[in-house]
Amino acid sequence: MSKMTLRMVTSLRGTMGDTTFRTLAPGKIVVSDKAAPPKYDYEEDEIARNVRANEFGGVNTLVPVVLDAAKKGFPAKERGQSAANLFTQHNTGILCTSTQEEEGKFTRTYNFRAMVLSAGRVEEPTVTATVEAESRTVTFTVTALGADDESSLCRRDDLLYAFVFDGEGLKGRLVELGTRGEDNSLVFAIPASWSTADLYVYAFARAKKGRKASPTVLLYPTD
Repeated sequence: MSKMTLRMVTSLRGTMGDTTFRTLAPGKIVVSDKAAPPKYDYEEDEIARNVRANEFGGVNTLVPVVLDAAKKGFPAKERGQSAANLFTQHNTGILCTSTQEEEGKFTRTYNFRAMVLSAGRVEEPTVTATVEAESRTVTFTVTALGADDESSLCRRDDLLYAFVFDGEGLKGRLVELGTRGEDNSLVFAIPASWSTADLYVYAFARAKKGRKASPTVLLYPTD
């Protein structure tokens, strides 16, 4: 049992004991009983639900790693949405699959080739990435877009980004590649603490003005 005494409450949200509190927009505080755990008639349904929840958790685990990229790649956010929400929404059911073992433990498998860091109708960037594991470098080459090739969804001032990701250590880094309208070559040094055994490199474009971005392109591995 929990007991509290407050002289004035302006906002309250959370659970105390079996009671849930939440504050609505006008300032009204709603008190309700804590939701009971769902019940299932068939064990298979409960297992399926637990697997989905574990896959959702597997995607959420990556949010702190990819957040810098997601903030650039998901600019079209509705009210109440965040880049973290959109990353989870676009990757759930794609990025992580889960299986439940006989003893009840879960095993997660990631498909990092399919990871989505951006979404939208802007054209994908013309970028290549060359990975040299021995020298621990990634060399990015941007081919400039000509003035005659511009369109409403492909402009020379579009901003280009790459994301280098260590799938073994679950570490990542956002790399700014300049704009679509300029030739550019940039070398990224892979941190010493990263593994190169399971490395991924992605790229996407974002409009300089407005809330538009391109789909995510996997630059490496290419096979």
